[in-house]
Amino acid sequence: MDEIVRAAPPRPAARAAAGGSRATPAARAAPPPRRAPEPPPEDDGPDPWDRSARAGEESNAVADPEELIRDAKELFALLTGGDKVAFWGAALVLLSCFLPWKDTAADGDILGLMSMGVGAFVLSILVMTAVSLRVKGSLQNVNPVVPWMGQLLCAFICLVWCVIYIKTASDSTKVPSGFGNAEVVNSSPSLGVYLALLGSLAALGGTLLGLKGKSAR
Repeated sequence: MDEIVRAAPPRPAARAAAGGSRATPAARAAPPPRRAPEPPPEDDGPDPWDRSARAGEESNAVADPEELIRDAKELFALLTGGDKVAFWGAALVLLSCFLPWKDTAADGDILGLMSMGVGAFVLSILVMTAVSLRVKGSLQNVNPVVPWMGQLLCAFICLVWCVIYIKTASDSTKVPSGFGNAEVVNSSPSLGVYLALLGSLAALGGTLLGLKGKSAR
């Protein structure tokens, strides 16, 4: 019986098992299946938190300090005669507004910018701007008389403004001092307003001098 069983042909299941065992190495060597390509990420636009572009725009918007210094040197080189007197007179008024314009018994020193002196501050800037635009020739399409008249009017108003301020700041009423039993005046003009008065006189005189030189040509 044992010899007959050994001589019998193998069963189909055994053949399949034998074939499967032989096919296993080939199946292991087969390449893995390829994955489908992933779709590209959607572009949602620039990052709202990215400030690199904004920083570049802000850096372009800010003027170069060297260029400002160069423009100032060119302007100072173009100033001659009455224009130089008017420009630096207005600059003196501008600086005087950072000094005390009035001394009061109650509040002490009051700066020009903290009082009516701010009007002289604005007028002095207008005078300096008019001189700069006219000297550089930036108003070619405007009648030359217009900047001259604007400069003259601003300088004159600035002078009148300073005179009125001196009048209103002078109050000789005696009031008790905060220290001891002495009496002091209620308010009096300080150094700043007198410097502004001097500067406005120079601005007005320089403007008239420039007009006289222009009419003589």
